[in-house]
Amino acid sequence: MDSSSLCLPESQLRLSGSTLESFLYTVLFPPICLFGVVGNALTILVLVNNDFMSRANIFLTCLAVCDVSFLILIIPHSLANFDRFAFNYTFRYLYLPSKMHLIAFANWTSAVAIWLVVGVCFERVAGVRSPLHRLTTPSRGKLTTGLISLLTCCAALTFYNHVSHHCFIKSFCNASQIMAVCLDVNLDVWPNNRTNISPPALRTYVAATRAANAALVVFLPMILLVVLNMMLLYYVKKRSFFMYASLGRVSARMRKSGDVALPFVGTLFRRHSDQILQQRTEHRVAVTVCAVVTSFTITQAPSAVVLTVNSLLKERLDAHCRHWQKFEFRRLLSIVFKFPTSSSQHFEIQIWLQG
Repeated sequence: MDSSSLCLPESQLRLSGSTLESFLYTVLFPPICLFGVVGNALTILVLVNNDFMSRANIFLTCLAVCDVSFLILIIPHSLANFDRFAFNYTFRYLYLPSKMHLIAFANWTSAVAIWLVVGVCFERVAGVRSPLHRLTTPSRGKLTTGLISLLTCCAALTFYNHVSHHCFIKSFCNASQIMAVCLDVNLDVWPNNRTNISPPALRTYVAATRAANAALVVFLPMILLVVLNMMLLYYVKKRSFFMYASLGRVSARMRKSGDVALPFVGTLFRRHSDQILQQRTEHRVAVTVCAVVTSFTITQAPSAVVLTVNSLLKERLDAHCRHWQKFEFRRLLSIVFKFPTSSSQHFEIQIWLQG
């Protein structure tokens, strides 16, 4: 039978991989995307109009730009889960060939944002350790060079997403329906015992950069975030202790000299209200630290495991589960989504391979 004249039912034309995925993209994502774009746009306006642009503010501005870009790149995947778009030939014609490239660009912005978070945490630690650090004017040339280098390195680490899958696109129902299926180039044998036509050099490149991506975009930033936030807690407590001890020494010198002009200084940090305020400050810092580290770990660990397994195992995890990509919000909400690399899990691949 000529497959070009075969008309597929709507159940096979749907682009959602599962009921959960459909719920996340059609119900949860739209309002989050709206609030995310508006919130980050306001953040950019506030930071750009700030009289003094510190390094942390510059990093936060770039982070907001990455967040907005990431959300915009996810919108086509969300639209694909609505039947109105999934059954539309024009949308499918534009979306299916570009799907893996959209995922690649989304992962690029995500990688840049991850390292910007590390940069913000570093600036927080430096600011607590040395308050004058926040008042120094950042070098525009060094910042520009650093940001361009970050964009370039993250692009190199995530470029493999553009070539990690070989996508087959075919028309059905007398060219009124279009379908696509994407297969991992590192699978030794494609479904139905078909030969993998990917060049060995490409397969080696994808495997190597997958491992590098897991190490440099997930594991290393995770370790740095834990270390930096532990240092932040340490310096906050150390600074509080130093202030308390300094005031105690000042009070002792004043008592020896008989100067009582400032009797409140010696007891400033001994007062119950000041101790409560300091404890609350330290508690907020501790909660923030735990939130940053925990949310980052929850969002990045699953994708890191998949990337590592795909890089090390001979039989790829993609052979059993062909739709793993991460979807994250780096501020208060973090969710892991799955982007199906095949246009329909119910589609029979052998149809593509018939004469």
